[in-house]
Amino acid sequence: MDRALQLAELGAGRTSPNPLVGAVVLDGSGALVGEGYHARAGQPHAEIVALRQAGGRARGGTLVVTLEPCCHHGLTPPCSEAVIAAGISRVVLAMTDPNPRVAGGGIAALRAAGVEVIAGVAEAEARALNRAFLHRIHSGRPLGILKWAMSSMAARPCPMAPASGSAARRHASGCMPCAAAAMR
Repeated sequence: MDRALQLAELGAGRTSPNPLVGAVVLDGSGALVGEGYHARAGQPHAEIVALRQAGGRARGGTLVVTLEPCCHHGLTPPCSEAVIAAGISRVVLAMTDPNPRVAGGGIAALRAAGVEVIAGVAEAEARALNRAFLHRIHSGRPLGILKWAMSSMAARPCPMAPASGSAARRHASGCMPCAAAAMR
């Protein structure tokens, strides 16, 4: 799961409105045979990339993935169907997908096909990685962080003075009172 989480991070800043997802495929003996991550919205999901890399070696193997495989048609077909078609016998996932179009449906489809599903492995790490996605799904709003710096105009030596410290005032150009104040 650690490797899947590392892979998921590679998509940071490029997958919105989708989550960050990483996946690895282990063959029947536990050897790594495929890995992938969701690189951009509209492109193949992590599971598909990893399964393509693994090819026929995925049959009877394990898929380790940071998020429940999707079970709906969107810009891409359902990953749960691809996992079943690849002959994966076990899926280990970090967290269920809170998206109402999935919300346990991917797990249900896998189990109905006879795939063993183990959920909740490194869930806290996966949730932290997808904080923005989870916030949007639960609140309907994007996660935003605002940084704000403010100073009083009255504390400035002149209207041209930067609203920051003495280091910035030393770099002020064209304002003699500012430069003089910075020298004091």
